[in-house]
Amino acid sequence: MNYNFTLKDNNEKAYRLFIWFLFFLHVVAAGIFALYATDKNVRLSIYILLGFYALISSVYFFLRKRKKAFEMFSLIMALLYANFWLKHVGVIALFIFIALFLFVTVVQRKKVTIIFSDKDIRVSGVLKTIIYPWAELEYVILKDGLLSINFKSDKLIQAEIAEQSEVISEIEFNRFCAVQLQNIV
Repeated sequence: MNYNFTLKDNNEKAYRLFIWFLFFLHVVAAGIFALYATDKNVRLSIYILLGFYALISSVYFFLRKRKKAFEMFSLIMALLYANFWLKHVGVIALFIFIALFLFVTVVQRKKVTIIFSDKDIRVSGVLKTIIYPWAELEYVILKDGLLSINFKSDKLIQAEIAEQSEVISEIEFNRFCAVQLQNIV
């Protein structure tokens, strides 16, 4: 029998702060380019771009309580950033920005899952999967949506379980874990 859990993502605030950091980085970069631009058309295009940044940010400020507002804001700003880097710096800067943005988006969307099987426990993270054999564990308990895994080495993992589509009985899961731990002794 297998039990699959998706852990609750507590890093949303960090992702949002990183996106805002990118926003302010681009505003500063655009401002510096505008100050040092000798061509009036280039300077005007950068001022227009800064105006778009301000307009989109103010619209987001009023609509930020909506469900997908931040994702839409991030996408629109990413398109403006890409345009800026391509037009004013070059293709290499555009590729670096796209790679960074895609990496952050993939990391943000990937959920950490834990799979409990008869053989082991697999924790699938963003970049790798860690396998823990039952022999390394002292106890595993699921109580009120909080999963606690205590290792014999006194390492402790505690994480909140995300809302699941299928209901898993805590009593049955705890019994399953107890049986697995008794079988290794």
